Amino acid sequence: MYPYFIILVITVSLAFIGENAKEKSIFFFKYYKALIFIILTLFAGFRNINVGSDTNMYANRFERQYLSFIELMTQNTRIELGYRLLEFIASLFSHQYVAILLTTAIVVMFFQLKGIYKLSEQTAISLFVFITFGIYTYVFNGARQALSAAIFVYAISFLIHGNFKKYTFWVIIAFFFHKSAIFGVPLYFLFRTKFSLKIFLFLGIATITVITFFNVLMGYMSLLSEQYAKYQEIEATGGAYLTIAFTLLSGFFILIRPKLLKRFKKTYDVYLNMFLFGTIIYIIVYFSEAYIEMTRLAFYYILTAMFIWPLIFKSLKQNEIILVFVFFIIVHVFFFYIFIGKMANLNPYSVNPQIINYFQ
Repeated sequence: MYPYFIILVITVSLAFIGENAKEKSIFFFKYYKALIFIILTLFAGFRNINVGSDTNMYANRFERQYLSFIELMTQNTRIELGYRLLEFIASLFSHQYVAILLTTAIVVMFFQLKGIYKLSEQTAISLFVFITFGIYTYVFNGARQALSAAIFVYAISFLIHGNFKKYTFWVIIAFFFHKSAIFGVPLYFLFRTKFSLKIFLFLGIATITVITFFNVLMGYMSLLSEQYAKYQEIEATGGAYLTIAFTLLSGFFILIRPKLLKRFKKTYDVYLNMFLFGTIIYIIVYFSEAYIEMTRLAFYYILTAMFIWPLIFKSLKQNEIILVFVFFIIVHVFFFYIFIGKMANLNPYSVNPQIINYFQ
């Protein structure tokens, strides 16, 4: 578990020092973003096959197939076209699984960090949430959705600025890595709505309605992907603690909204609406007793916590920050500890022996 906390401390420290450096001409302060990118990419890309619950699947798929570009692109599989293209690019360098893990990590970190640097008011805070909230380590498991979500993070910048065409373009690009991203297109208009009691009630009524007619909705979703049809037949439920955690956090974000500076309100409402929507997915899945893996749909939206917290800290008065900051640190470190220790087969971390053998 220690490697994850070491990565957390190093990354956040680099961001904090880099952001607050007075002498910007020093080499280190010019390239701290590149250092963060390299550290996070190598840590994810050089992991062993047993680190992450889905790593074995992606690694074995990559190593056992020797297909041409045309064969890979026309392959009869549920694996999206974008990911197959990434597999082909990785295979140009090596057919050992380190190639696909590293290539995936490079793309994910590029878009995630690009989105953070573009949107965040405080990079160090966003990176802290990025790591402790399980957003970073998502690439250790659901590689395709991690790629899709990373591109979606970049698309959020166009959502914030009201550029529907560019937002839709990047969501469609994300769709080619994981089909679930496409739901972000129609949600554009909901996310850009000013948060109010009316929108809160609307979301509440919509939640109850979806829970009531959940099986009907799943029938339509199966048209998008046959995987959703399979989800209806699986009885693995759960997620109670995560549902409670996200619900309480949503309540906190709503209650603290009046404290936000006026210039941040419009942007905050976009992030808040997105986070609430992600929380609603957890609530729906839990109360409809659906397959727990369906909560993965929420990932695109709850990751906006990376951008919510910096706006909160920028808005609070000096005498208010300490209490909220303590709450922030305790909640996220505790979540990170539980997530690394108990979920997704992340612990213990070990380095890919292919890398170790290469240097021997």
